[in-house]
Amino acid sequence: MKTVGYHIPVMLKETLNLLITDRKGTYLDCTLGGGGHSKAILDEIGSEGSVLAVDRDAEAVKYASELLRDYKNFKACQISFSKLNELDEIVFGMKFDGILLDLGLSSRQIDDAARGFSYISESGLDMRMNRNDEMSALEVVNNYSEEELTGIFFKYGEENRSRKIAAAIVSQREKKVIGTTKELTGIIASVTPSNFRIKTLSRIFQAVRIEVNRELEELDIVLKFSMDILKPGGRCAVMSYHSLEDRIVKNFIKDRSEGCICPKNFPVCVCGKKPSVSALTKKPVTASEEEIATNSRARSAKLRVFCKL
Repeated sequence: MKTVGYHIPVMLKETLNLLITDRKGTYLDCTLGGGGHSKAILDEIGSEGSVLAVDRDAEAVKYASELLRDYKNFKACQISFSKLNELDEIVFGMKFDGILLDLGLSSRQIDDAARGFSYISESGLDMRMNRNDEMSALEVVNNYSEEELTGIFFKYGEENRSRKIAAAIVSQREKKVIGTTKELTGIIASVTPSNFRIKTLSRIFQAVRIEVNRELEELDIVLKFSMDILKPGGRCAVMSYHSLEDRIVKNFIKDRSEGCICPKNFPVCVCGKKPSVSALTKKPVTASEEEIATNSRARSAKLRVFCKL
């Protein structure tokens, strides 16, 4: 199957096999990106099914809409997870046979230096997935308190040097505004041993990006909302790329797949809790060595799928 140049979709075959149950069904691609997964779903289901796709990045929506313009059963909209309930189709009761979430950044976003997602290229501190959002990395780096910076570096980056890096940023911005990725990279490097530098840079940039885009909050919202818009028997496939995302998905599935939570010494159930999903992947599916060899970004991907009962 031919992929698109904007972004190479990860674990394409595995995703389709687990997600698609009805070729006449309706599918929601919540992370359109370059349109690779949407195109694969459309090719698999044929003309009798349909795909509604969303992304909060206007550039992605424009690119994928052009790529998939010949598919009459495809529609793309620019919107974030937290506003899915505002889509006309959903307002008027559309339910889905499958929902796909391919989280994180697209290759295009990472490689576009102007977006400011990478510490490798120099650009302004931006990191917004939706360029219409008010808050950017510039505001986080220059306006958050030392305590707030320490918190997001530790929580979202799991970085042990969070406090030292936050202090260095605050000290430097008292002299001048930190305006570029190169300036931020230099500050982080100045307080990080050289043998840990690359990992630390990755963690801090990840933490700032997650904060700017409220990524974990948005993920929590869309997982909960999926239960409202999935048909009974409908499936949700989630591909994550770091432990924080995967933990949220894992815990959501675990909590929703459990029944009674009453203490074991209770003679009868009084909580009334019943399972609402079934886990279709007991352990996360990961990319093959062959795929990783051709697409290094597949290395960290974890795919989990659940079915609404």
